[in-house]
Amino acid sequence: MLDNVIQLDRSKCKVCYSCIRACPVKAIHVRKNSVYPYIEESRCILCGTCIGTCAYNAISYLDSTKECKQLLNSEEKVIALCAPSIAGEFDDITDYRKFVKMIRLIGFSYVNEMAFGVDVIAGKFKQLTHDEFNGKYYLTSCCPAIVSLIEKHYPQLLGNLAPYVSPAVASAIILRKMFGENLKVVHITPCVAAKKEVNRHTGLGKIDCVITFRELRQLFAEYKISETFSEYSDFDEPLGYKGSMYPISEGFMEATGMDTSLLKENTITAEGRSSIAAVEQFLAYDKMMKQNCNLFFCEGCIMGPGTSEHGKKYVRHALVKDYISRRLSNFNIEKWQQYIEKHFNYKELEMRFFDKKYELPSPSEYETKIALNVITERNNNKEVNCGACGFNTCRGLARAIAQNIAIPEMCVTNSQLSNVETSHAVKKSIEELALVKNELKITRTALEETKELLFAKNEAVTIFVRGLKSGIVFCDENLKIVESNIGFIEILGDDVKEIHEVIPYLIGADLKTLLPPTLISQIQFILNHDETQLTRDVEIEDRLINVTIFQLTAKKLVGAVFRNLHSKEERPEEIIHRVSEVIEENLRQVQQIGFILGEGAAKTEKMLNSIIKSYK
Repeated sequence: MLDNVIQLDRSKCKVCYSCIRACPVKAIHVRKNSVYPYIEESRCILCGTCIGTCAYNAISYLDSTKECKQLLNSEEKVIALCAPSIAGEFDDITDYRKFVKMIRLIGFSYVNEMAFGVDVIAGKFKQLTHDEFNGKYYLTSCCPAIVSLIEKHYPQLLGNLAPYVSPAVASAIILRKMFGENLKVVHITPCVAAKKEVNRHTGLGKIDCVITFRELRQLFAEYKISETFSEYSDFDEPLGYKGSMYPISEGFMEATGMDTSLLKENTITAEGRSSIAAVEQFLAYDKMMKQNCNLFFCEGCIMGPGTSEHGKKYVRHALVKDYISRRLSNFNIEKWQQYIEKHFNYKELEMRFFDKKYELPSPSEYETKIALNVITERNNNKEVNCGACGFNTCRGLARAIAQNIAIPEMCVTNSQLSNVETSHAVKKSIEELALVKNELKITRTALEETKELLFAKNEAVTIFVRGLKSGIVFCDENLKIVESNIGFIEILGDDVKEIHEVIPYLIGADLKTLLPPTLISQIQFILNHDETQLTRDVEIEDRLINVTIFQLTAKKLVGAVFRNLHSKEERPEEIIHRVSEVIEENLRQVQQIGFILGEGAAKTEKMLNSIIKSYK
């Protein structure tokens, strides 16, 4: 079973949706919860329009060179069936006979031009629409993309498709009649849709492999085959006549031999996107038109998606005409007529077509309206109908969104307004970010300076504390030692000195394991209350120690000063301190007594003066 012919590589896709806008039958969808296009095979007609539209080469067609080489390496005879448009593609090859030889060098047993198959089908079409005309009008069934268009999108016209196989399949049938049923057929063509014919036919009409002109160039490069080293060689019979004009859309009608003058012709030729318009009008105005339609989806096969990029249509047109003129200059009409008579009436040339229409779910008006509101909300609910999304109207896009084959982001107007809003928001955010960044820079500088200052202060405090003779210790809220000095360690005794040798200055040690519980309770009291200082005498290691506890940071940091009252250095200072406290206390008491006595004497004097006044 053939893989999907048209393939999309998400790793290359930039979600520009140009393929969706270009697709003539809306076979490329974007499903909900995804932004990537998806090719719906049941709607795709393999026209290849999306391939040429994608600027990122994210869309390509199936490479069949591997299958071709496998056939060439088999024991069966393989024939190369070339579309007549080779002259327009290979403008770098000066003589078509060298081109035929180059194809043989790849390994093909036979090389045949498809032109004879065109001649046969053109004769069949003339017989149907002119010689045996019965009032019914037909559409040509030569172009595989047009056949898919009718089967998948306009099945009402299945009965109006000319009931014949394509020229390529007709050629395969005739060649197998001539060279044996086991003959393998490789179709070389500019048409991507022709690749699907590998699955369509069996038996005599089977196409075993289809390669495009681009793929043929790959094989030439791989096998290092060039015109320089090639001799002349002509196509194997049967040779085609005016069927060689098939690459030019009007060429098929030329091959029928019917009168194609404007007044007498009864068949309209349409190519490119106008072929869809022709189909629609053929369906809607059949009684008015009264015309057959010769349809080619590309602008002639010379511009098929399997040709090289940037090809110039009218240059190729001229090259094909020149090639046909040279090839038919010595053409044997009588021999050709004999071949036509021999192969014209094969039953296998007849064809039936099938209804393959894929019906999308029909959304309700409510669902469509909700989707429409989403895509027009930023534009004051105005329906622009610009068509940039690939749908003719905003309502058409809304309907597709409701059918889950499109997303609101496909609306260019909506996206542009959204982008402007986002751009303004991003610009404002960038400005705010710059301000924040500047403030952070200033703050960081200040923090660095503060950090350096704190470090310097900590160093200074450490030097100061460790230089004092009295014992000093600082601890945190968990009573872990933050800083201490030798004086403190010496007060605690020899065991603690040993710890100091392992943990210098006991930093991080638990104070609860070093001091008496009563002193620990007082330290915790100072740490957790508003008391700023507390002095106590305690015994540590059978020595009387005066301890002054003070709060540094409420509930965070507390310090304590330890003075050994038995120390010769500390004793005089402590005696002087305590005598000073006694003198100050006595002075306060004397001052209070004096104040009381003074107040009493004043009252007595006042009373005596009053008595003297009364007595006088």
